[in-house]
Amino acid sequence: MYKIYIEDLSPEDIEPILKEVKGQGGFQSLIRKLQRQYSREEQTLVLDYSDIKKMINYSQNYGQGGFQGKLSTILDRIRSLHSQLGDLLGDEE
Repeated sequence: MYKIYIEDLSPEDIEPILKEVKGQGGFQSLIRKLQRQYSREEQTLVLDYSDIKKMINYSQNYGQGGFQGKLSTILDRIRSLHSQLGDLLGDEE
């Protein structure tokens, strides 16, 4: 499967994800996984299909609690990539 590298994340972009996680639920597990996949030195977050699917699920299906805001910057980057890829693939027709 594919991996996506979200590069050049500013401290402000990644800070919500790097905060201490309390609890043991599914969202908390996802945040802990994202923390492990983030490189401070390279300011890069590595995501796989499962990560993205879970992020979208949490942001769309669980109301507007505080945790969705933790994902907003990363999801904006993914949406931008999706749009750019769509533009590229649309040019091939």
